[in-house]
Amino acid sequence: MKINFLIASILSIATSSTFAAPKFYGEIDASLDYLPENNATKSDRDVWKVNSNSSFLGLKGEEKLTERLSAVYLIEWAFNADGDGTDWSQRDRYVGLKDEKFGTIKAGKNNSPLKKLSSAVDSFNNYVRNTADIRSIMPGENRINNSIVYESPQFAISEQSSLGFNALLATGEKQGIKNNQGGVTVDGGGLGDAWSTSIVFNHPLFLAGAAYDKGIPSNFLGHGFLNASDTETAIDGVFAAAKTMRLTGVIKPVENLRLKGLIQKSEVEEAKANTVGADNIDDSIGWLIGAEYRIPNYEKWNVKAQYSQNSTSFKNDDADYDAKQIMAGVDYSFNKQVKAYGYTAYATFKQADAKDKQPLVGTGLEFKF
Repeated sequence: MKINFLIASILSIATSSTFAAPKFYGEIDASLDYLPENNATKSDRDVWKVNSNSSFLGLKGEEKLTERLSAVYLIEWAFNADGDGTDWSQRDRYVGLKDEKFGTIKAGKNNSPLKKLSSAVDSFNNYVRNTADIRSIMPGENRINNSIVYESPQFAISEQSSLGFNALLATGEKQGIKNNQGGVTVDGGGLGDAWSTSIVFNHPLFLAGAAYDKGIPSNFLGHGFLNASDTETAIDGVFAAAKTMRLTGVIKPVENLRLKGLIQKSEVEEAKANTVGADNIDDSIGWLIGAEYRIPNYEKWNVKAQYSQNSTSFKNDDADYDAKQIMAGVDYSFNKQVKAYGYTAYATFKQADAKDKQPLVGTGLEFKF
């Protein structure tokens, strides 16, 4: 009798309590790409590829604690929609507290504030298995392990404009820099040995952002969507701690038109486990311009174009390494969840007299849920 009463009491408490259910969400994105490569010295090769473009699953939730305070959490796993590679690599994951007045603090594995600035300006983010976006040629696109993030609320500047601030502090836990599990580990053992911060101004007619990374490990000398297993410019990528300053902007001069821009400068910072050759890099300067236009009366159609490049100079006598990509495409949105898209692109990767050329044509389907 007592046992039945205890069970009934527990069930009564459980059913009378209110808990916010987690939200299950994700994205499946696959494309068919044709890459007829033109190598500098080796024989050319043409390849058709079915690519998975940042397909992932996630869980997130928010639990109200007081009128103003909530607990928040999120965890995401990447998978390969094309069947290649290993599934369930790590994306963002965190737990934190959100105060409506003072902002949000999150602990876990987080995209850097500097990386988040590119989402508003990179029209071809994640295309061609994440090699056609700016991450493939510019430093700065990083997810940071063992990090604490602060996100401010939006502070009203006027009736139509607002200002927001974000900061990330990371600790390497005495591991030295690493690039694994979908993120990077920084050098050092103290909290804040490496950090990232950004400030963003929002207005209905434009958006402007500025960000700075200090000691955040990143890839230099990117090869974009070049089809070769190694470039004919005979230069290997360099993974090293970086100091990066990034500025971004989006202007909406007329209805349905968005003009986009990004400029940044990166330098190598001394750290344990920097790739051999990092000391020879002087600086890396990248920029992007782009436009998107949603066709009036046919607003399911979105036309876009983008040019991006990155130039790396060296302290020794090596010639500059230049990576350039131009892309154009069109999207058709069936609804908010499903989008079909097509694109064409051309990239060059050059150092001194060696020059690789890579055309690209592709089409894909994106499903969000």
